[in-house]
Parts: sequence; structure tokens; C-alpha cells
Amino acid sequence: MRPLIILLLGLFCLQAGAADIVVGERTISVPLPDGYVELTPDMSPYYESMWAYVAASNHRYLTLIHESTAAAILRGDAVEVGRYMNIEAEKSISRMSISATQFGEFQDIIRNQLFELTARVQEHLPEITSAGNAALSEQFDADLAVDLGGVVPLPVHHDTDNAIASSMYMTVSATVNGEDMGSEILSATMLSLHVGDKVLFLYVYGPQSDLLWTRETANAWADSIVAGNPFPAD
Repeated sequence: MRPLIILLLGLFCLQAGAADIVVGERTISVPLPDGYVELTPDMSPYYESMWAYVAASNHRYLTLIHESTAAAILRGDAVEVGRYMNIEAEKSISRMSISATQFGEFQDIIRNQLFELTARVQEHLPEITSAGNAALSEQFDADLAVDLGGVVPLPVHHDTDNAIASSMYMTVSATVNGEDMGSEILSATMLSLHVGDKVLFLYVYGPQSDLLWTRETANAWADSIVAGNPFPAD
């Protein structure tokens, strides 16, 4: 039961190629969706801004942005990141071996309690944003305040033996040194993927009108990860 609880907490809180990530002691090859590249530390301040808001219980392995956006950042242009993706795993659960049966039990909980779990996660969003705001404000010597709210969860839309996904809308707003920088509504799809004996969390984000794109991209990304890692579940 404990692995299930940890999974639930973790869930909510390029040019073509692949990147290897190490989850526990398992090396997993992660194909990069066509046209997307890794967001790297030399893409400041976008790198710091995107990596500041990670749930303390999770480890993030990659953030991907479109190659044209990456090129613009490296030129020094101001850009709107728009569509992007993260891949994460829950820190404690990543050291465990998760069986197909355990993952199926986890799926049952998501199917039956999705909206209650989402409401519980919303209660922890201020903790994540507060920590990120503090880190960025100190690093860039500015008073930065990002707020995540207005979360509207949607029912599970993808459910297979090794994956389960749902989407949401979320309002993001920000102020810098007291100046209102505006707000926008994002669409996001969160897909939990059982690969071998590990569970990965795939997050795909886009503007409000991109809900279908986030879903299709998450599904295709999950399929490519499974195809690239043919080892059987332990």
C-alpha cells in the first residue's frame, strides 16, 4: 500500500533523439518528440524559471521545449515558451520495484478518486510556488511572485495496462517587483507510465486551446518510451 500512496503524491504535486535517465538503478531511454530539445542551463533565465517549480517529492529528469524556442533563447531573444514537457518520477518510489499488479491498483485509485486527489494537490500548490518564488527572487535580485490557481480537472481520458492519463486547465499569473505581468490559462495532460518496474510521470503543457495536442503528444511520447525500452516488468 505504501508504494501506492507515494505514487499518488508524486503524480500531482527537439531534434529527434533520445536521452538516458537513471530511475533508481534502472536506465531508461527517453526518445525526444520530433522538433523538441532539452532546456539546458545555458538558456537562462528560462531554465531557472522552468526548473524552480518542482514538487519537493519529485525528481525532474528533463524539460523539453521546441527547437525554435531554444534557438531564440540562445540568441538572446525574449520568447514565450508556449508548449513544453517535463518528465519526472517520485523520489522514494523510484528506488522501488513496482509490479504490474501494484500499478493496476494505483490506476484503480486514480479512476475512482481523481477529483478528490486533485483537490488535495491544490492545497499544496502554494508551497511549491512559494519555494520557487523565493529561489528565483534571490537569484535574480527581484521580487517575483508566480501563482498557480483556478485548476479545473478533467476525467481520465487514456487508460491502458501500463498508462493512465488525465488533463486539466490551470491559471498562471505573475508579478515582478509589484508589476502585474498578466495571467494565462494553460492546458496540461499528466500521464503515469509503467516502464519495466518503474513509474514515470509525463507532463505536457500548452495554451488553453492546445488541450487535444497535450493529450495526443503525451500518448505518443509514452508509446515511444515503451517501444524504446523493451525490458519486461520485474
